[in-house]
Amino acid sequence: MKICYYGVRGSIPTPGPETIRYGGNTPCVAVWCDGELVILDAGTGLRVLGEELMATRFGKGGGRATLLVTHTHWDHIQGFPFFRPAYVNGNSFQIAGMHQINKGLETAMHHQQQYQNFPVLLSQMPARITFNALSEDAGLSIGGLSISTTVLNHPGGACAYRVDHGDHAVVYATDTEHYPEIDLRLLALCLGADVLIYDATYTPEEYREHVGWGHSTWQKGIELATAAGVKALHLFHHHPSHSDEFMEAVLAEARKSFPETHLAREGWTVDLG
Repeated sequence: MKICYYGVRGSIPTPGPETIRYGGNTPCVAVWCDGELVILDAGTGLRVLGEELMATRFGKGGGRATLLVTHTHWDHIQGFPFFRPAYVNGNSFQIAGMHQINKGLETAMHHQQQYQNFPVLLSQMPARITFNALSEDAGLSIGGLSISTTVLNHPGGACAYRVDHGDHAVVYATDTEHYPEIDLRLLALCLGADVLIYDATYTPEEYREHVGWGHSTWQKGIELATAAGVKALHLFHHHPSHSDEFMEAVLAEARKSFPETHLAREGWTVDLG
């Protein structure tokens, strides 16, 4: 299982000298297992992933992948119109989301590419694109992969995903606002995972000014990772105003409590074996 980061920034793309080390593209993470590709969210980082995929079977119309969308806020879907493999006939993409958001997911993806927003309709993309509604009870199986999910606390709804393969597991839990106590559903999803990718948009001090906005802190990520026995915590969905230097100061503080804390960064690949 390999985890590859293509977009780690939240809310809006933030290119520039202050974010060059960790990246300014919005959320997109690729998970590779036994030749299967699972893509977590379709932010602007999806364009970069697509460019890489064009040098593989996807460039010749022989690729297939599953795109798991956490929710339909713009920063999580805005990269799809620029995803080159979707313009190659023969490629196949399953776009999945939890049933609570799936009815809106297909609509949002189509609306994003209506002519007032973009010159190419989603229905005009040559690749085969299908939509799938997931539930907490059923999940999804792809080859040797098992995907499970649970709801998150975010305005309009969102969900977390766990991808299991053999003895390895990664949990993707971004765009969630913590409760006063640990969310037991999310805790169950995270138990024993190798990696927890967690929404650390705010510092604890910043969060006090943003209660109800649907995001969390590095401190709450550590509490969850510790309770769930997670091996490594990857801080994700970096705030647009947080510079590389600011985030590295946060990382140093976080590692005092959980040494295996890392800052997710574009171009980083983690091989779980």
